[in-house]
Amino acid sequence: MNLAILQLPSLPLKEEKLTAYLKAIKKGSVVVMGEYVLNPFFHEIGGMSKEIINNITQSRLTELTKLTKKLHLTLIAPVLCGDEKKIYKKIAIINGEQIDFYTQQRLIAYPHWDEEAYFANPKPKSFKLPYLFEKDGLKIAVLFGFEVHFDAIWVKMKNAGVDIVLLSTACTFDSHQRWQDLCKVRAFCNSCMVVRVNRIGEYDYDGVQWQFYGDSFIALPNGTIEDHLGSKEEVLCVEVEKSQIQEYVKEWKFR
Repeated sequence: MNLAILQLPSLPLKEEKLTAYLKAIKKGSVVVMGEYVLNPFFHEIGGMSKEIINNITQSRLTELTKLTKKLHLTLIAPVLCGDEKKIYKKIAIINGEQIDFYTQQRLIAYPHWDEEAYFANPKPKSFKLPYLFEKDGLKIAVLFGFEVHFDAIWVKMKNAGVDIVLLSTACTFDSHQRWQDLCKVRAFCNSCMVVRVNRIGEYDYDGVQWQFYGDSFIALPNGTIEDHLGSKEEVLCVEVEKSQIQEYVKEWKFR
């Protein structure tokens, strides 16, 4: 399976950069983006009506469906969508023929970063298995960054035999090492590959500059980082074989 990581900032509505990147990626690839790329960071859209937010997202999804069909790609893209009254934080899985969605099950609820108060995502009492799909014999799950912290969801993925977790994030502050360590442990204990895709860009909040620092990477099932990007707009393309994952599963016998 060919996998492409797109490390990008929040893109303007008329931005043609994404189209150019997708055209350069090998046909048949799975392409992953970080959080708040197709939509601005949620702090920045507080004064925008929910209907406008949804209409913008739907317009982009329509265009991306046509583009992924033409280019034979599967695109994993976090989006903000809903209706004129409620907006939900979801991941769109776009393959040219249809769009499926995964709705984030746990949202950040900190005073400075309160997604739970802004979005209408339901909060199930217990975690459900994330959205799964298969590609070239590999079982793949999509997940939001904040959900990496909850053991129960990883148990479900381990029991389901997930080979690759595509983790979309919007990480800032001085958290580089913590995220690497966390994803390495998750990959090791679940005998899976964790592909962390973080956005880049800056945001000023109450006079403090938040730096979304990138550092997208691939954590292998042996607990090491295979490859990673820097802090700028970059693309990483890799090829993943089912046999690679199976060797680690056989060696460590964690699943």
